[in-house]
Amino acid sequence: MALSKKFKILLSLVIIAVVIFGAYLYKLHALAVEANDIFAIRCRTVNPPLINYKISFLNLADAINSPGKYSSDEVRSFYDGYVSGMKNYVKEENKWLAIQNKLIKRWDFQLIEPWYTKKAEDLQWKMYEAYRDDAQYILDLGEKKPVPKDFPNLNVRDTRDKVSQEYFDFYTKAIAIKDWKKFFGRVSLPKVCTEKNLTIPNTEGSIDWEGKSATPSSDFVPIDPYNVI
Repeated sequence: MALSKKFKILLSLVIIAVVIFGAYLYKLHALAVEANDIFAIRCRTVNPPLINYKISFLNLADAINSPGKYSSDEVRSFYDGYVSGMKNYVKEENKWLAIQNKLIKRWDFQLIEPWYTKKAEDLQWKMYEAYRDDAQYILDLGEKKPVPKDFPNLNVRDTRDKVSQEYFDFYTKAIAIKDWKKFFGRVSLPKVCTEKNLTIPNTEGSIDWEGKSATPSSDFVPIDPYNVI
């Protein structure tokens, strides 16, 4: 009788453990799906204006590097597209950062997600925040607005490059981490995220300020941590 009772208790404990483990795996995958949906929002609303203003800047840079190549109206359209696109980007980036921040600060995200996923998401958020700060700083300078005293960092470009490098360095390390939880926390790249809205033109070195050959432009592709890590 005592043995039967012990068996029932053991069986109950095993069932409870299995249920809890199953709930954990379900929540782990559910968080990945939710985070992926948020990344899809980025592909739909944030990246398009970001890409547009980058393209406008490259056109403007080409006009500066090649005087007389474009009419004054074309140059003006490049500039207007650059400014309006940057304004739209900042607006959409602010919305996205708020949505993403709400997720990564939530108790279930902090409790359930592996440490490397939490760190990757935090670094990614800081990277996009720095890109937003850089764009906002340029807009403020263009409109001759005084820079707020509490602005994160007056040297926003260096900050952007630093946190971006930190994110990609850690991302590379996180890929190599062996963890069975990755199997349940990995999802496919959202269908809405395509090469068109993921390929961000790199404008670094696009203007030949010193009369030398400008650095060829390359592309930057934002990474969705849940798709690979």
